[in-house]
Amino acid sequence: MRKIKKTVLIFLVQLMIVNIAQARCNLELFRFGSSIVEVEKQITGDAIVIPNVEKMNREEVFYPGEEACKGEKSFEGSPVTFVFLYDKLVEIQVRRFSENPTLASWAESIYGEKKKKPRSFYAKNPNATWIWDNFNAVIFYSVVPDYQNLIETIVIQSKHHQRYFEKISKEQELPQGEL
Repeated sequence: MRKIKKTVLIFLVQLMIVNIAQARCNLELFRFGSSIVEVEKQITGDAIVIPNVEKMNREEVFYPGEEACKGEKSFEGSPVTFVFLYDKLVEIQVRRFSENPTLASWAESIYGEKKKKPRSFYAKNPNATWIWDNFNAVIFYSVVPDYQNLIETIVIQSKHHQRYFEKISKEQELPQGEL
């Protein structure tokens, strides 16, 4: 009987650990390649849409972090920007102003730990940048001091939509001789 209680207790502890790990907001739930309409259906809050007036091939949609990732403390007070090229979600950005870096640990909990972080990340006023990737995305992280706070930035970019980045880059190139 004692073995059964011990087994049940271990099972319950493991279940709680799994639920805590799953509670973290995974921005990849907003699938790369989704349209603006599809992303808007996933979020109940109000968005701010910034269309590219010159060419309708790039749009940015901003949501408060609390709306995009309900329950994720690291996103409170932080805008989440969804970048669309040709009406396809290709990039997600988060910028946070805070006293302590928290987005790095959030990103590592979702995308895997970054080994060999710059020493400057551990300084009293961190100033560091690094990049890592997984099978689906390239993740850029930056933290820089700003007076008494820190500015953290996370950019998650789709690996599978590189052709859209190349296409828009070519469209935005100036003809030779024009400056």
